[in-house]
Amino acid sequence: MADLSILLNCKMPLAAWIIDIDHSSIPFCNAAAESLLTDSLGDIKSGERAIGKVLQERLALHLSELNEGDKLPFKWAFTSKDNTQFHVIGSVVVLDGNRKGLSIEAHPVVSPIVSNATCNINLLSQFKSLSFAVFDQGGNHVNSSEYFSEHFGAIGNLRDLFAVSGAATSFISRLAKQESLFQEISLSTKKGVRWHRIEASHNTSTGNVYLLTHDIQEARDHDVALYRLNNYDTLTSLPNRNLLYQQLESALLNARKRNREFGLLYLDLDNFKVVNDNFGHRVGDELIQRVAERIKKKIPSGACLYRLGGDEFVIVLENTKDITELEGIAESILNNVNNTYPVAEMEMMITASVGIASYPQHANDIDNLLKNADAAMYRAKSTGHNMYCVYEKHMAESINTHLTLGGGLRKAIEEEQFVLHYQPKIRLPDETVVGAEALIRWEHPELGMISPDRFIPLAEESGLILPLGEWVIRRACDQLQEWREAGHPPVKLSVNLSSRQFMQVNLVDMVEQVLEETGVDPKYFELELTESMLMADAKQSIEKLHSFRALGVTLSIDDFGTGYSSLAYLKKLPIQTLKIDRSFINDLGLDNDNDAIVKATIQMAASLNLNVIAEGVENRSQVDALNHYDCQEVQGYLFSKPLSNVDFLLYMQSHGLSNVDALVM
Repeated sequence: MADLSILLNCKMPLAAWIIDIDHSSIPFCNAAAESLLTDSLGDIKSGERAIGKVLQERLALHLSELNEGDKLPFKWAFTSKDNTQFHVIGSVVVLDGNRKGLSIEAHPVVSPIVSNATCNINLLSQFKSLSFAVFDQGGNHVNSSEYFSEHFGAIGNLRDLFAVSGAATSFISRLAKQESLFQEISLSTKKGVRWHRIEASHNTSTGNVYLLTHDIQEARDHDVALYRLNNYDTLTSLPNRNLLYQQLESALLNARKRNREFGLLYLDLDNFKVVNDNFGHRVGDELIQRVAERIKKKIPSGACLYRLGGDEFVIVLENTKDITELEGIAESILNNVNNTYPVAEMEMMITASVGIASYPQHANDIDNLLKNADAAMYRAKSTGHNMYCVYEKHMAESINTHLTLGGGLRKAIEEEQFVLHYQPKIRLPDETVVGAEALIRWEHPELGMISPDRFIPLAEESGLILPLGEWVIRRACDQLQEWREAGHPPVKLSVNLSSRQFMQVNLVDMVEQVLEETGVDPKYFELELTESMLMADAKQSIEKLHSFRALGVTLSIDDFGTGYSSLAYLKKLPIQTLKIDRSFINDLGLDNDNDAIVKATIQMAASLNLNVIAEGVENRSQVDALNHYDCQEVQGYLFSKPLSNVDFLLYMQSHGLSNVDALVM
């Protein structure tokens, strides 16, 4: 016991004492403990004052599991008569008779750095990178670190920090009910309103508020930028596929819960790849932006427009009444999207194809709804550009066939599975063969003969139209040369050019090379082009046409009257033939307006010294009318469908030429 007494006195100035658990007494204590415990235990020198029963039982429970020198696994608070707070800890010692006891120490709690009224200014001044401040019970500024003052400026009251007064009231109210608070909130700084992460502590005894702030605006900006990068298209600023699926999932949930309908429109631009390939991606990107802006203006306020990528867009409309509502949106878009766009100092024109699908009529889940709208869009594209289609069940089969053909198209070009057929061109009034139009056909090894309206759109979309178009030109020239070498009368053979072919940079050089390699006289070779193709970039078109004329190639405008019909440019184009579209010939002799248009076109062509050919002639009344209007040539099923090489030669022999020189314009 004497050793323990010496040990306690060495603890000075800590209050230390010994507890004898078995005897429920305090046999020893130092002077500091005697002073500290006087009011609690009275005269402890006698060693007779027992400790409380509850404390005795609690300590005995822990003591049985501890060995000499082990510390108690807990500590308890003690407040002296002068309100000084202590943390009391204990460790195991051995008493007389090898009984276990406890050696107790009372450690004073260190006072906070902030007093009731002021902070330790010297300590705060040491924080160079922390934004720390102290406010009194009324929210008035007491002190702050240098960084805080530089960041927020002169702050008189805690409320001055908040950008919104309501946020200040809410913050102060919540802090009054709890000792600490963590929050992300916008605060007013010298640089403006910025997001901060704040940690606040409220001292309930003094009323002081200790505030630590951290500017997280850059992190917030980064998060926002990352969110936009993941969910919005960078080119058009439209929401992308991620947000589309989020809205569709929400729309599906609401529709199922409330027994409602919703629909979507799948939109794809026609021949957009032609723009990228011939004008560059920068021009293509600008065109996409202009198209997106126009579509967004034409859809209802409740509809959402998304860009999936490339030239594909999706429009979602919730709470629809019936399919006609979606059809109305499609019509509005198509009526406006094909107007010209001012892009890169040019007036560009592009059309679109739209597919429509509705829940639950066309699908019960998101993936199938999108797939079916896509299938409807492809049907619209294959039927004719600038159209919309509502999904029907058979379209899924059509899209599978579409994809199957697309996969075999490249192989077909490599293996030359294509053949040319020739539709005779007939001179009036003697109805003599003077030429032919070369038309491509695909002799598929498994599917048989495939018409061009099924595979040409695939070739346009995939870019294979360029090698396919070159094959047509070369094969047509080879055929002309074969006919000449076989001694057949010379005829003029025409080939259609697609818009993408015409925009091909080296098109003139390629045609010149083919003519030289095959030995064909250019005056017997004709290129047919559409008005819309020429007017997409009239200046460049005129230059290219003059280059063709320099080669001696004949030029014809196909489907005349269905495009721009710009007479101002027509007189500038170095062309030799106008081909009147079949839509004007169908009702010839039955519709006075069509008669007037055809007659005026023929008269205009005559004044410009141009040849005129009418296509789609199918009956004698049409021939009689065209003869009456002095139309020079006709073409159509009344005379012949497109024929194979052998059949065309037989037809030409039965409708032989009477004047070979009349062929050459």
